[in-house]
Amino acid sequence: MIDFRYAQNFIEQSRLVTGFDELQSLLDAAASDMGFDNYALIQHVDIGRKRGAAIWLENYPSCWADLFVRRKMFKDDPILLASQNSLTGFRWDEIGKFIQVNNTHRSIFEAAAREGIGNGFTIPAHIPGEANGSCNFAVRTGKSLPDKALPVAQLVGCYAFEAGRRLLQEDTTRQRPRRKLTGRQLDCLILVGRGKSDWEISRILGLFFLVS
Repeated sequence: MIDFRYAQNFIEQSRLVTGFDELQSLLDAAASDMGFDNYALIQHVDIGRKRGAAIWLENYPSCWADLFVRRKMFKDDPILLASQNSLTGFRWDEIGKFIQVNNTHRSIFEAAAREGIGNGFTIPAHIPGEANGSCNFAVRTGKSLPDKALPVAQLVGCYAFEAGRRLLQEDTTRQRPRRKLTGRQLDCLILVGRGKSDWEISRILGLFFLVS
């Protein structure tokens, strides 16, 4: 049953994932359980240049994902634009509440529908100092949204994005080279930790300075 107990279970599991493969498996199951066919957990960056340096998990039809990246549709994607104007989840068929829909936006919706992506629900993610993002759930063309599952989808999307942020930060930390202290620097650090003054440290280590 899709209720808040389901959301709580997802939240607990999302806090335990140790890699993006685990998070993707968790989203695969959650999207299906809630009645969706596709999802995309992304940061809103030029993924053609940033792939591997941003959150990007999705199971959209490969032809649509390739077309989206190749044609740089993210620049005019109405979903990404609308997500900048909302703090809570919104249905794609109500996007006119958040942006003025133009012909370019309509053409993107039409292209997605031809590739099998119909209506959807987007949960925006706004983190000061970081790239904006969103968790998007979609149903195939012609299928109705699972309205009763949308409140749960809101929570699932928020915590899925937070799990993605954590994993990305952990990956960045592991890849960042650590600076090594010299033996003398390490000696100084140990003595500072023991409460020694600069003068005492200089005498202990035989460091003498000429004052002109």
